[in-house]
Amino acid sequence: MFAVSGQSFILLGHQGEISMTVLMRSASLTHYADLASSVGLVPHEMLAAVGLPRSCLDNTELRVPAASVMRVMELSGEMSGEEAFGLRLSVTRRLSSFGVVGMLARDEPTLRQALDTLTRYLYLHNESLSTQIHESGGVTVIEQHFLPSVCAARQSIEMAIGALYHTLCLALGKDWRPRSVSFMHPPPANMAWHRSILGGNLLFSQDYNGIALSTADMDAPLHTADPVMRQQMRQLVRQDLEDSRHSPSSEVEQLMVALLPTGRCSAEQVALHLGVDRRTVHRRLAQQGLSFTQLLDRIRHEQAQRLMGYGDRKLSDIAPLLGFSSLSAFSRWRRIQKDNALAKSDP
Repeated sequence: MFAVSGQSFILLGHQGEISMTVLMRSASLTHYADLASSVGLVPHEMLAAVGLPRSCLDNTELRVPAASVMRVMELSGEMSGEEAFGLRLSVTRRLSSFGVVGMLARDEPTLRQALDTLTRYLYLHNESLSTQIHESGGVTVIEQHFLPSVCAARQSIEMAIGALYHTLCLALGKDWRPRSVSFMHPPPANMAWHRSILGGNLLFSQDYNGIALSTADMDAPLHTADPVMRQQMRQLVRQDLEDSRHSPSSEVEQLMVALLPTGRCSAEQVALHLGVDRRTVHRRLAQQGLSFTQLLDRIRHEQAQRLMGYGDRKLSDIAPLLGFSSLSAFSRWRRIQKDNALAKSDP
């Protein structure tokens, strides 16, 4: 299952290159000011440093650049010295934090249907984040993927996983515990906050960011479900969908990020997930001045930079996460990318 972006705007960037401004609701910064102040930061100065308006702290419905929100989260962790800044902020999250999407999910009859709704309509809350769900052998893994272009790092990732964890706890009860909570980045120096918030089944330097749970939990009934309210909320979401603008390249980008680690990130596979043929994918991208190969190379480059930045990953571990069958194939690709970059820089 995939969530796709719905309101990204196409902008002309440096030297006429097309780039995407990916947006999210300012509700993601709810209670940010309280936490920032408690660790010695000045909230409005932190927002100003990344170009976010002070009104973000008062109005939850502003549409702001996701990359700026990711940056303020990382800066907050760095400047305060609080490694668990994003995770601590996640404890304030409820389904209502997701706006109309959360309200719709709350009234679904089962956890499975609630997660399906969150997955399908998450872009109305946050265009940079998508969810992929795998089920095998009685275990369900809920993965979360950020678009590489927003440069999500430890704080934003942990806030997203923490919010997912609390959503699952609300549905399954306060005594529920996941099989595991996995992060791609290395562990923090101090695990106290992580253990107190997420419990003890924590795994770091993994191949994905997500939570594993028993598949039987997926069919647990939601006692908050209200069928009448569900119908009303669906009508509201339908209106939001009619008002939103659809971006084919963001849709393809979300799928590429999810498919890369499987080794099957091809135009054919993307088209299959979108329910169209390969030529339609190429045509839609061409209308935005993009090619499938260019977009794939850009995502691989951004993902490679992020993974190598963790410092604890070998190139042989990174290669399969980028869809390469071997380290030599990854090395050849890196060499070609470097040669292309040098050729472009020559006068």
